[in-house]
Amino acid sequence: MSEIIKEYYSKADIMPLLLKTKLSKFEKHPDIANEFEYWIKNNSYMLESSISINGYTAEKLASLSEYLDGEGAFMMLIELRENPTKAMTKIENGFEIK
Repeated sequence: MSEIIKEYYSKADIMPLLLKTKLSKFEKHPDIANEFEYWIKNNSYMLESSISINGYTAEKLASLSEYLDGEGAFMMLIELRENPTKAMTKIENGFEIK
């Protein structure tokens, strides 16, 4: 796993089980992990050759909800890839929190 991503999460105060889950997702999706690393280093989204899943990039997802800026946008890209129906429903419902 990327040292950059590990360092990013080491600064966040999240539960160990959640940390393990997030790191595992990035390990399964190295292309998204690489783009997340770029965001961590540059504090901006890749504009050229950014990953698009079902028409959504991390930058586009971040523009849809304040909760998705940064790490959340990349987690949603993974969700779009792994569970497209569930992710599209979340997007269509405006990311409602129940």
